[in-house]
Amino acid sequence: MKKNKYTLILKHYKFEAEDALLLKSISQIMIPYTEDFLDDFYEFIFEFDHANKFISTEEILKRHRVEIGKWYHALFCGCYDECYFQKLTTISEVHVKIGLPAHYVNAAFSYVRRFVREILISNKEFELISSFEKLVDINLDILTLIYREEEQSKLLDEIVFIKRCVEKGTIIPFVQPIIDVKTMKIQKYECLMRLIDDNKCAHSVFPYLLTAKKTYLYNPMMKIMLEKSFELFCQTDVEFSINLGYEDIANSEFKNYIYKKILSCAHPKNIIFEILETDFIEDFEIIIDFAKTVRSYGCKIAIDDFGSGYSNIENIITLKPEILKIDGSLIKIIDSSAEARTIVKNVINMAKELNTKTVAEYIHNKEVLEIVQDLGVDFLQGFYLGEPFDLGKEANNLTLKR
Repeated sequence: MKKNKYTLILKHYKFEAEDALLLKSISQIMIPYTEDFLDDFYEFIFEFDHANKFISTEEILKRHRVEIGKWYHALFCGCYDECYFQKLTTISEVHVKIGLPAHYVNAAFSYVRRFVREILISNKEFELISSFEKLVDINLDILTLIYREEEQSKLLDEIVFIKRCVEKGTIIPFVQPIIDVKTMKIQKYECLMRLIDDNKCAHSVFPYLLTAKKTYLYNPMMKIMLEKSFELFCQTDVEFSINLGYEDIANSEFKNYIYKKILSCAHPKNIIFEILETDFIEDFEIIIDFAKTVRSYGCKIAIDDFGSGYSNIENIITLKPEILKIDGSLIKIIDSSAEARTIVKNVINMAKELNTKTVAEYIHNKEVLEIVQDLGVDFLQGFYLGEPFDLGKEANNLTLKR
């Protein structure tokens, strides 16, 4: 940042030379409060878990306390030039490097603001409050600027990457096997979207979903994913599932695209549409209508991440899904949590009453595998049994024996 940019920031906050002189005039009042400020400051920030992580030893605390003390003194130095702002920028860079959340900085400043205001009021220095508030806002602006620049840079990189993937068609389905618990053989596959970068590395779509939706790139991504998944499986007699969110199903144009692709499939009975259970809240009738239509072609409906949070049993009963996929957050701790085990057991028993098959996701070790087997789940999925992989050229020779 150049000097004229710092000057511009002062101008934007209407921080004049008079404000600087006023703040310097109260340094004799404020400096004696330094130790009180520091004691209260650290009592306040240690309420945050993150503070305990990066100020983890007495030595680090000692050094940190010295630097915060210097910063506190500088608030009343009366000289707010390029050197002053450069020190703030350095502090901000350190915060970014250690992963300090921006809201932590905001909360810390709320404490500083209150502390100094109370002293100014108790000393009847009311006319100085405005000058101090301006300086605090300027400090906060500088100390969070790098966060905003980092976020903006990250956002731009994500947009460029997603657009390139859409334009080049480098969006492919990785497939993960789903195992029949009785035979311990592969029964079906789940298609999972991966974005391929210039180095041929595959990236999960989840970190990019929010950006894709904000920039209207999500819909073309889903079209590519759907098309390539159907290309892999539709001329084979192998079951496969595709994930859909509520907004996919609520999008009439995309929904009609799905129906068109189903008609091109040699074995529609092998298509399973996995719908996020938490997405049902907005308009469940849209889900019902979609399920009715795809079932008319022979497709099946699965509810994904069941038990992860909102679970409307009435909706489940109304939809009558062929498959319930039990959320991985429950399965992954089932070997250490009696509560998770009870929930999963009840979900499996309920599914059996509804004549619905169950899939236990996130099978990551032998103990978890044996527990869900004992509980009576129908299918298994997870890295312990098979990681997602690029089917690629093997599609023409696809079997259920991989």
